[in-house]
Amino acid sequence: MACAEQKFGVDPTVHYDQGSYVGVTEPITFTDTPYAANTATGVSSISSLLGVFPAQEFVWYGLGKDDPYPYSGDCDPGRPAGVTAPQNLASLPMTIEGTVTLHPRYFQKIAVCGSDERYYGSYVLQDATGGILVLRDSRIAEFDYGDRVRLRVRGVLKYFDTRAVLVYDQEEILTSSASREPIYYQRLTRNFVAADSGQVFRVRGRVIGEATNQNFNEMKIQSLDAPGIEWLVSIDRELGTRGVSPKAGDILEVTGPVLNSFGLRILVASLGQMELVTP
Repeated sequence: MACAEQKFGVDPTVHYDQGSYVGVTEPITFTDTPYAANTATGVSSISSLLGVFPAQEFVWYGLGKDDPYPYSGDCDPGRPAGVTAPQNLASLPMTIEGTVTLHPRYFQKIAVCGSDERYYGSYVLQDATGGILVLRDSRIAEFDYGDRVRLRVRGVLKYFDTRAVLVYDQEEILTSSASREPIYYQRLTRNFVAADSGQVFRVRGRVIGEATNQNFNEMKIQSLDAPGIEWLVSIDRELGTRGVSPKAGDILEVTGPVLNSFGLRILVASLGQMELVTP
């Protein structure tokens, strides 16, 4: 009885080489041309929505008069009198429309009436009049930077000076991947102020504080022209796990929406928002 002939594996180098390293750019189109005013019927400006928020309240909830409160907690309308309750707003629901300026995966954990609520896919919308954070449960989204999105706002929330859309429906994408719009930015040469929240700015400066796991991926940039001017930049967790962390001394140009989350900062969720500048 003869033994079978021994066979050896195929040399993989016949079919594959060692590969090569390439840089990931994640391009985003920005522009310094302001957005045109929206004249669509039945659509309100984002500044009109921002106008329903009270100036003095630190934590506040507003709902359309026909909308029940979506969470149970310390300010549930069914709780005893004397406990903060959501305000009923005759101006809601209100339909708004804007350009997406932050990819929908921004994480927010918010104490909504005494109960922690987690939003894993929040994003920012901006139009010609202003911008606002939209709290979203899921990170699965069919839209991205530069897409135009319309939604009907039924509830809003103010916390730590951040104003956000809390309850909404009829989320509609008005663009395709081939028709995304350039994102409007303003170049900033001063420190952040509260009125910057929700709007996209571009800053240029030197990294004086690196983003690390120990500081929640928070980077600090100092202006090249005025050392007293510094900006915080919050780098998305997924970028952090990919090792995206500019080094101290690097000169960067960073573009993104400003939000107040334990301090005013630019949010970065894509490499396309950061550019290394050659001195």
